[in-house]
Amino acid sequence: MKSTIILLITTLLVLSFLTSCKKNSSVNENSGPPTIGVRVGNIATGFTETNVQGADFTLESLKGNVILVNFSAMWCVPCRQEASQLMALYNTYKERGFEIVQCIYQDEDGNPTDASDIGRWIQEYGITYMVVTDPDRSSVNTYNFSAIPFNIIIDRDFIIRYVSEGFDIDTVTTKIENLL
Repeated sequence: MKSTIILLITTLLVLSFLTSCKKNSSVNENSGPPTIGVRVGNIATGFTETNVQGADFTLESLKGNVILVNFSAMWCVPCRQEASQLMALYNTYKERGFEIVQCIYQDEDGNPTDASDIGRWIQEYGITYMVVTDPDRSSVNTYNFSAIPFNIIIDRDFIIRYVSEGFDIDTVTTKIENLL
């Protein structure tokens, strides 16, 4: 029994030592390339979803632009209020290399969206930026947010520069202007 406890304590001490040695590495944690994930400073995770024409759209196709990715649902009142602000933002900055991708994953009843749902959304708000549907929630699950609208701003190098649940037009505008 004593030998088992001693072995356990020794193992824990060795593991603790090995873990602390990694922390003392001479490599600066911020000096390496960005990692993939949904945090500011990370490389944006790409996705492929369906547009209103039923064709595949890839987020990566917009690399080289400043991109606002917006996750919304048709039943979401703040998402509806945000739609006209997004359109105004797009019209203001599109000529300077700014793109918006709005990913709508649920209709008015909370069901998965399809091309006809996003077609109605586009028509209702006069949208000319890219709107896609995510009926299987693959992109929603990848970005793993807990509230909508959920917004991400990606720079020209595909690095995430802003993440927000909710929408603050002044902050979003400032971030976009700084990246353009």
